[in-house]
Amino acid sequence: MSTDDRVQSVRNAWTNALRAEVLRVGRRIPEVARVVTVGMWIATYADADGSNAFPGRDTLATLSGCSQETVTRAVRVLMGVGVLARKRRPNASAMYQLLMPLGGGLDWQAHIHHMTETRQRVARRKEKEQRAAQADGRNASGDAVRKASAAGVPDSVRVGGSGPGSGTPDSVRGRPRNASGDAVRTASASGVYQYIPTSGRDPLPDHTLAGLEPQPQTPAREAAEDESSRGEGPAVAAPRQARAEADPDNIPAILARPPIARCEGPDCGIPLPYGASGLCDGCKTYLTTTGRTAS
Repeated sequence: MSTDDRVQSVRNAWTNALRAEVLRVGRRIPEVARVVTVGMWIATYADADGSNAFPGRDTLATLSGCSQETVTRAVRVLMGVGVLARKRRPNASAMYQLLMPLGGGLDWQAHIHHMTETRQRVARRKEKEQRAAQADGRNASGDAVRKASAAGVPDSVRVGGSGPGSGTPDSVRGRPRNASGDAVRTASASGVYQYIPTSGRDPLPDHTLAGLEPQPQTPAREAAEDESSRGEGPAVAAPRQARAEADPDNIPAILARPPIARCEGPDCGIPLPYGASGLCDGCKTYLTTTGRTAS
């Protein structure tokens, strides 16, 4: 018997026909190759006449390297183009029958949507459509505001106020569109919260002196205003004497200079200026204000 007289089995003829289909449309529709791969593994379980193929869906998924859902979608495409028939069996895997394609090329484009339209893609497409609809709604709202502004709608309507405006931006109900600097300064000056001056008061509650007016204390080293500050009295000569004693050539005067006195106030003891003794100005002011005596 010659080679031309050789008769192919249905299974071999079916696999050759599907291989030719992949070569024909595989570049234009890449999903066809994945569909035919599942079909080829089904054909390995079929008899020579293309019947009695009943592999499980999990088995086909393992052999094809895909999920069981992909196997189901591929079977739907093969059944849609007319090269596979399926018969369901109770409590068992489905029975498949290989069908030889008749005529010219198969219409993959009409049925490939079973493979491409996955649940994830459908969900993403719906989410994208919802975002586009929301964006269109926002654009429509912006257009409405711009049209209302161009038509001369009062500011009180756009900001949600129900009463008529008084003509000034600061009096519009709601947040001012262009608040002036005077309005900001007025609001700051009329605020209910004000800083309470704490100068002249002890921060400890149990040491607070009753009846004191808030006023800054005189620093201990600052001399009180007297005749010396006006250029009168013996205190004017003290700086001159100090400069004379500070002369490097006047060493005897420096050695004869009396030691610096310290304040005799309670818990004070700060150094006093040259020639001064007794209490410092801070202790004098404190004792005079409180009516106490240095003891």
